[in-house]
Amino acid sequence: HGGGQSMPLEYNNADAPYYSEAERTWSAAQDWTVNGVDSLVLYVRGKSTNDPAVVYVALEDSAGKLAVVPFADDTASTATSWLEWKIPLRSFAGVNLARIKTIYVGVGDRSNPVAGGRGIIYIDDIRVVKP
Repeated sequence: HGGGQSMPLEYNNADAPYYSEAERTWSAAQDWTVNGVDSLVLYVRGKSTNDPAVVYVALEDSAGKLAVVPFADDTASTATSWLEWKIPLRSFAGVNLARIKTIYVGVGDRSNPVAGGRGIIYIDDIRVVKP
């Protein structure tokens, strides 16, 4: 989206655990409450040949509290053009936003896993922003 490359995430959710994800863990917890930031923004696109599946973002704080926010429907996995996904940080209920330790971006239903399809999505320009 924002340059010459993006992160591909291949998913094959036919076998347990029935979801696929990439994660980024920081050695020191990140404070996502500074400077008035209120949203997490990323860009995502898939391929028209993908099996439809829900894309999600999860945040985990340094105490191990985790919150998952799914895309509204399964169109992100099959979209052939970039979709801007703006998630209000308040959507990550129960997570200490001043102590973010890990971010996950995945495909499938992490909270209630069931067998699914396969495909590849692309993720780019992950950032926290002000209103």
